[in-house]
Amino acid sequence: MHYFIDAFEVSLDYLVGEGINSKFDKKTVKRLQDIEKLEAKDKENVFAMLDAFLAKNKLQAILA
Repeated sequence: MHYFIDAFEVSLDYLVGEGINSKFDKKTVKRLQDIEKLEAKDKENVFAMLDAFLAKNKLQAILA
């Protein structure tokens, strides 16, 4: 089973439809894995941009 999980780059939770990763598509999982490989400062920058984007969308939803 371990080879199957490695080949498809998904977690066991994802395969059985449980856990937080079960709702992510393969592209999202891959992006999260790539972010995890970044150096700490680069991760901070990615999360800062993501946080700003999410905050903007939440504010727009409140104002709509």
